Amino acid sequence: MANDLRKTGIEVVGDMPWGAHFCLFYETKDDLLDILISYCKAGLESGEYCLWVVADPVTNEEAMNALKTAVPEFDRYLADCSIEIITAHTWYLRDNEFDLSRVTAAWHEKLAQALAKGYAGVRVTGDTAWLRKKDWRDFCEYEEGLNEAVANQHLCVLCTYPLSACGAVEILDVVRTHQFALAKRHGSWDIIETAGLKQAKAEIKRLNEDLEQRVLERTSQLMRASEALREMQTELAHVNRIATMGQLTASISHEVKQPIAAARNNASVALRLLRRSPPDLEEVREALNCVVNDTHRASAVIDRIRDQIKRAPAQNESLDLNDAIIEVIALTRVEVANGRLEVQTRLAEGLPPILGDRVQLQQVVLNLMLNAMEAISLGVDGPRTLLIGTEQSQTDWVLVAIRDSGPGIGPEDLERVFDSFYTTKPGGVGLGLSISRSIIEAHGGRLWAEANLPQGAAFQFILPAASKELMTRRANYEDRGQSAGHAIA
Repeated sequence: MANDLRKTGIEVVGDMPWGAHFCLFYETKDDLLDILISYCKAGLESGEYCLWVVADPVTNEEAMNALKTAVPEFDRYLADCSIEIITAHTWYLRDNEFDLSRVTAAWHEKLAQALAKGYAGVRVTGDTAWLRKKDWRDFCEYEEGLNEAVANQHLCVLCTYPLSACGAVEILDVVRTHQFALAKRHGSWDIIETAGLKQAKAEIKRLNEDLEQRVLERTSQLMRASEALREMQTELAHVNRIATMGQLTASISHEVKQPIAAARNNASVALRLLRRSPPDLEEVREALNCVVNDTHRASAVIDRIRDQIKRAPAQNESLDLNDAIIEVIALTRVEVANGRLEVQTRLAEGLPPILGDRVQLQQVVLNLMLNAMEAISLGVDGPRTLLIGTEQSQTDWVLVAIRDSGPGIGPEDLERVFDSFYTTKPGGVGLGLSISRSIIEAHGGRLWAEANLPQGAAFQFILPAASKELMTRRANYEDRGQSAGHAIA
């Protein structure tokens, strides 16, 4: 409730919390009305019940007329009894005697009635021009007790004192028994703070500074923990790539041996051609060109494998997802053949580039493909098909979908499959999908699973397309780098 600030309507005060109890010293009727009209107007407009206890020099009629002039639709507030104007003699004195317990109880009775009717709380102002010297001590005791009585209640109380009736002792009593006081100095309103209020402010300042320091320390701890978590995730992703590449031994061997065998055959052809008399140098040149191309192919395969297994910081580069997917498909050829699977591709043309780490995104595609192959291998009757597709989703997103014809995933497990260490495979660790989702989310995308009708499962992820503005900045940066390189050369 302390944070539920209320508009006071008094510029020098600003907003105040419930439980505020402050006072005003006034010299003229105009000064008094100036503050109280704004105070009551703000309360009415904030859905509060307002009680104005008037005393000479202000009459009920003057207070009513002043409010009608200042408050739009005042008649509506009057009709639904949102405001009550009552004389100080009626409120404070009964049988011409002041009873502090009775008056305090009356405030709480008004509050209970107002809250029951749906008001936000009660805003009170009471004038003390009626106060007699014989009642001063009891009234000071009442004011002092009021601080505790309104605390933690939906009550705000503004007490007004005519300065002409207050000597130095009375002023000190009034300031002591309120949270703060208002008085006019050099023609403008000013706040007089009590020693208690100043001490409370100093304590709040100290607590805020202490809190800020604790927040800074906690933030630093969280940043260190976050960095450690990122390092752990990177390490897990690296281990996952190594484990995955271990499953592809046959495919990797095939991908490397194929160009090497082709290079060997072309080298043999070149040797035979050189033994001719005279040798056919043009055909020898063609055969040797084939040897060079084959070694480049083998080197490219080895580079891709090395990228997958080496530990390296993430890169943020522009890449074509279709090209990255085609490279992953090439790594699984033997697994596809051994499993008698059919891999279909529907790669959209003109797909916008994305910014990301090629190796990490290929790791995701490879994880999803191997999971799909294992699902299909469970012996489900029907087609043994794995479909990989890409498309531009809406305007600024690229979508990748990997669909299989396996047994599918139950509705209750569509989200659980991404939990760390959750697996349905014998001997599985349950980290592949969790790591894949963390990679996609780190790239600003989303990975999810759903049913692949009429049979199987579909894993899909979306990534933000690289904006033209960002691509232009990157191109300009690269151009400047090349120009600088030429200048240095």
